[in-house]
Amino acid sequence: MSHERPEIQQWLAERGYPQAAIDKILLRLDAFDSKINRESVFDAMETGELDMDALIKDALHDG
Repeated sequence: MSHERPEIQQWLAERGYPQAAIDKILLRLDAFDSKINRESVFDAMETGELDMDALIKDALHDG
């Protein structure tokens, strides 16, 4: 799932991390991002910012 993150890769490289370490760090960052994204969706549902039922209905009628 590792996304390209040129700014972070450059930042880590400038601090002397070898590519193998950068790859491991980015994998961990991807896992963190995934967790945060899941939590954000549920937070948005709880605050009413995201109507998941409407989103599902719209998505299933799209195609």
